[in-house]
Amino acid sequence: MSLVMFDYDGVIVDSLAQFTEGWIRACRQGGFIIGSMEEAIAMFDDNVYVTMGRLGVDNATIDRILEYYEQIEPTTEVELFPGMAAALEAIAVRNAVIIITSNLMAPTMAVLERSGVRCVADVIGAEQEKSKIRKITGVMARHPGLAAYYVGDTKGDMLEGRQAGALTVGVTWGWHTSAKLGEGCPDYLADTPAELAALFSQD
Repeated sequence: MSLVMFDYDGVIVDSLAQFTEGWIRACRQGGFIIGSMEEAIAMFDDNVYVTMGRLGVDNATIDRILEYYEQIEPTTEVELFPGMAAALEAIAVRNAVIIITSNLMAPTMAVLERSGVRCVADVIGAEQEKSKIRKITGVMARHPGLAAYYVGDTKGDMLEGRQAGALTVGVTWGWHTSAKLGEGCPDYLADTPAELAALFSQD
């Protein structure tokens, strides 16, 4: 048995267009201007909130942006990637499955429920803790003795998972290309949800 922690956007759900549109609008309402989808995606070369801090956005402004984002972004309308529900269910047979995301907890759980995914033990969103590193280490502390993996689709995910002490798995169907993921030195790469499930079904 292992601890398998998942990013949400770009790994489980195909939400790039919806997320970036809503995120750009929320940031603008909060006074932080993002000019394009490409600029929004580039913020995920590291933790998005760390990137914002480097650009001079303080925590109070980030909290306001999250509030705006929650109000305007139709995140419950996104769909799971084909084969992802089955992959999660297969992985959960032998492993503890937890979602750690920069998104919000409530809409994430609503999408999982609507999609019939009930194998996720917990969802830890941005409103609980902005740092994925702290979220990952916190979950690992609650599951001592288990090999820990973080599954993500961006270079930032790979860096954060590694810094937290987890093995990293990059999925190539998400927001960053295989080449960009490679800059984060993932321990494993998966090209399909079925391949991802097979990785965690080995004896």
